[in-house]
Amino acid sequence: MIQRSAIVVYGAAMLQGFAFTLVPSLATLFSAPPYSIGASAFGALFIPLTLGAILAAFVTPALARRRGMVGVLGIGVAANIFGLVALVASVAVRGNAAYLLLLVDTSALGIGFGFNFSAVNELASQLSARSTRDVTFANVLTGLGTSLTPLFIGAFVARGIWPLWPVVLALAFVAVLVLSVGWRTAAPALVARTAAKAPRALLLFGGAALLYAFCEGAFSSWATTFAQVDRSYSLATGEAALAGFWLALTLTRVALALSSRFIPVRIAFAAFPFAIAAAFVALPLWRTPMLLVCGFVLAGIACSIVFPYAMSLAFTAMPADENRVAGILVGALMTGEGFGTFAIGLLRSDLGVTLATVYRVAALVAFALAIVAILAVRSSPPSAVKESA
Repeated sequence: MIQRSAIVVYGAAMLQGFAFTLVPSLATLFSAPPYSIGASAFGALFIPLTLGAILAAFVTPALARRRGMVGVLGIGVAANIFGLVALVASVAVRGNAAYLLLLVDTSALGIGFGFNFSAVNELASQLSARSTRDVTFANVLTGLGTSLTPLFIGAFVARGIWPLWPVVLALAFVAVLVLSVGWRTAAPALVARTAAKAPRALLLFGGAALLYAFCEGAFSSWATTFAQVDRSYSLATGEAALAGFWLALTLTRVALALSSRFIPVRIAFAAFPFAIAAAFVALPLWRTPMLLVCGFVLAGIACSIVFPYAMSLAFTAMPADENRVAGILVGALMTGEGFGTFAIGLLRSDLGVTLATVYRVAALVAFALAIVAILAVRSSPPSAVKESA
């Protein structure tokens, strides 16, 4: 029988993926009447989304000390519900009022992501003795929600009933919130008040999450642009490249979640960044549409387990500091994703740097990620890492 705690954690994980990519999936709809939102105004919607997620992630440790991580998850779920209600309400108004509600929506969804995703990762690590498998599976479900959102939105938009989808998501979040009522987890050992500085291991795992997010964003945010603009390939090729990236990332996470006992976690975490570097080097060299898609599939495989394993290894290396681990790593993830997308956009628009050049330079970031991952693994007690499997 499936435990209530597993339903809450995995349900919140998948719903978060659906909610976080809802606004990007509605980009075409928002550009048309009655919204008629321009490109720059639409891009501005993602500023509170990113900043809200970063802020919530970094507030998580202090909030968790007061309310517990289940309480943090509840706040994150409530923020998501509030954001979805604001999105649905925007249908009933026009002009500046509609845009203001969309800003409320993205702010709330960002805050919800920061709280909820931090809680999901920590709570997943406590579901069973196989924490690496459970954390990886939670990330699989979040990624699955992310990748399926455009399909669901497309089906609802085609039928002219798109507001029904955020209503469905809000009701599902309410169900998760109700199921979480009364769930209590064992409090981790208290961290010494004198330890003002983050442990070296936490800084290293946080740095790995930051560098990883930059690499993932360089692939996922720019796959279609690289195919269509830099390579002058068809829209179908760009879509295939992006779909191949997410599909490869998700399937590899599933495979590794099921085989974490057979593949050493320490070795995989340190080795996969080298595969990310290989993908960055290969993409500018491979000159056919099929090879380009293969390059993004390789990138998806290479990116698959870096963040889930960083989270799992950090939890087991610092069991008395789990709340801070969850908050800092999720905050680092969003910071790296946001900075990477902004920096690459700036290089392209203001300096005219091609994505091929960006990818060649990004290979150095991947090598830096490999070095940081190796140092992070060395900072983790082997006994703790063994327990994470």
